[in-house]
Amino acid sequence: MIEMLFAGAAGALPCLFFAAVATLIVGGIIWAIISARKRREAYERLAAELGCRYYPDDPWDLPARYAHFDLFSTGHGRKAANVLAGGLDGRSALAFDYQYSTGSGKNETTHHFQVAVLEMPITAPALKLRDESFLDTIASWVGHDDIDFESAEFSKRYHVKCTERKFAYDIFHARLIEYLLACGNAPGMEFKGPLLVLSQTLGGPEQARRLLEIGREIIRSIPEYVLHERGIGVKAGGQQ
Repeated sequence: MIEMLFAGAAGALPCLFFAAVATLIVGGIIWAIISARKRREAYERLAAELGCRYYPDDPWDLPARYAHFDLFSTGHGRKAANVLAGGLDGRSALAFDYQYSTGSGKNETTHHFQVAVLEMPITAPALKLRDESFLDTIASWVGHDDIDFESAEFSKRYHVKCTERKFAYDIFHARLIEYLLACGNAPGMEFKGPLLVLSQTLGGPEQARRLLEIGREIIRSIPEYVLHERGIGVKAGGQQ
């Protein structure tokens, strides 16, 4: 009798295991659906507050539109979602969730970002700012250095490259450097043509607001002489 009870219990264990796994899977799916819905609702509230339009999906294939930027030419499976579209200071602006994958099969990794794209009143050469890495430090030892600024803290924290070194100094002047250092962890940035792209590891809608505000401050801080030299739209003083 005891042997029969043990045998019955042993036979039930696999069933209990698979039932537990199924419950976890279903629970995970439900949690993901609820989280996605809450995220969309939060974006809708932010869009209403900022006077923007909200699109849960990407209506413009944004990764293809901005493929000339490094962020959107990396990896595969590039997707944008939760798009905010509107204007800031009379120029177009976007904020959205973005992801791409690297590797394949068991080695595939998906990278998630929050991105803002702002139209600038100038035409910029290719300029990129990102966090300084240990590999960057090693590269500097053999002569592959980035652009250094008067602020040692800023130069140590961020890696800056530009096809026109003078433009990097024009944009990252002392006041903007002070502002970015005060921001804590500044987002990655790419300037090219009339656009500024800012990106950071995926967060919530409040991070989208933060990216837009940082981008807005960067554009506001462009020196007047740069606006006159490279201006394509609204110039200093609001004149066309």
